[in-house]
Amino acid sequence: MPKQYFSSKKNADNTLFRIFIGVILFLIAGYLIYRFVHSAPELISKEKIVEKLLPTSSTTSTNNTLEQFKKMFEESQFYELRNELKNYVKKEKQIENLTEAYLLWIDLELKLNKPNDAFSIAEETIQKCETSSRIPYLKYHYAQIAEQIGKKDIARSTYQDIVDRASRGNRAYGYLGLARLEQQGNDKIKARDLAQKAAMDAEWDSQVWNESLDILGKLNVEIIFSNISTPESKVYTVQKGDSLISIGAKLNTPVGMLCRANQLDENTILRLNQTLKYTPKDFRLYVERSKCRAFLVDEQGIFKRYKVGLGKPGHETTLGTYKIGNKQKNPTWFKPGEGAIPAGDPRNELGTRWMPLVPSEPGLPTDLGLHGTIAPETIGTFSSNGCIRFYPEEVEEIYDLIVRSTPVIIKEEVKLEDVYPLAQTEEKPATSETTANPPSEDKN
Repeated sequence: MPKQYFSSKKNADNTLFRIFIGVILFLIAGYLIYRFVHSAPELISKEKIVEKLLPTSSTTSTNNTLEQFKKMFEESQFYELRNELKNYVKKEKQIENLTEAYLLWIDLELKLNKPNDAFSIAEETIQKCETSSRIPYLKYHYAQIAEQIGKKDIARSTYQDIVDRASRGNRAYGYLGLARLEQQGNDKIKARDLAQKAAMDAEWDSQVWNESLDILGKLNVEIIFSNISTPESKVYTVQKGDSLISIGAKLNTPVGMLCRANQLDENTILRLNQTLKYTPKDFRLYVERSKCRAFLVDEQGIFKRYKVGLGKPGHETTLGTYKIGNKQKNPTWFKPGEGAIPAGDPRNELGTRWMPLVPSEPGLPTDLGLHGTIAPETIGTFSSNGCIRFYPEEVEEIYDLIVRSTPVIIKEEVKLEDVYPLAQTEEKPATSETTANPPSEDKN
């Protein structure tokens, strides 16, 4: 039998080596388990972050579903859409998607003239989507429907809840709803003040801002042209020798405003000691060229917004600062090539009122003005030869609101800081100023 040299020692060495390798592997395995256990939360968190940053196929699918629902609504597939939405809201867990679906369902029921069903769905929506970023609007929509079906107590308390709990910007929904309720109750002053708060709180040019300005402008005009006493109105007692013209000059108030507020005719003979309501105002008018609109502004901010017609391409309304000149009723229009076109003539494009713009800075045109129109369909468009057109009834309204020398600022874009508040600006309307005559060039 052959000899085996060193066999015992070699086997012992192999055994020790295996033990050493086993210990190393055990330690490595233990270390990996330790790292996995302690890193799992972080890994999960990162995974969630990635999910948020990179939409998953599930998110894409949901978005496609909502877009399909909207398309069905536009195509008037109302009854099929109702069934789809019922199933969708039972399964959807993502709050904002759920909110979007519920809002569409509410609008669907309103479209089908089922306000009571819409109210019930809106109530359910508020309960299920309480954490939605759109909760102020949801509550506003819910309260609107409550108004519609005669549940005004619910509407009022919901609007007040929005005012009390919502952040700035969203509070506008509550103020607007409360303003509308006060308007329905014929408390015009309270409604006006609430609409003012809504307009100031809302995001500039948002839907709620525009709705607030619609109510605010209407109420402001109704109040100032009525005999309703307000915190800002005053009373003048007629003295010997007074006339409406002399009183208007003395108070720096348009005769038209005095007549409307006191239900008088311009030719009325005043009685000694007769009392007249008037409202002192330092108005200025901002014209926003880019959007064909104008803002009549007082010390509180926007008094009323108007849609206007402005200069067409090649005849753009010139930006700059002007003042109102001598105002004229039923003006004659001097049209180039035709001469004088009298008031009342269907060709007279000035309409019933003319208010020339006198430049307040060098280099500005001297033949621009505010006037009415014989083509109301052009209001809101760039269609004039430079002048600022108003609807016929609105040019007569603004004629009775502003005095001669009222500042008119034409800008490409009007911003929040331009109109809130007027009291911070230095220039105010004066009582006398050299003015221009109606245009001799075709600038209407």
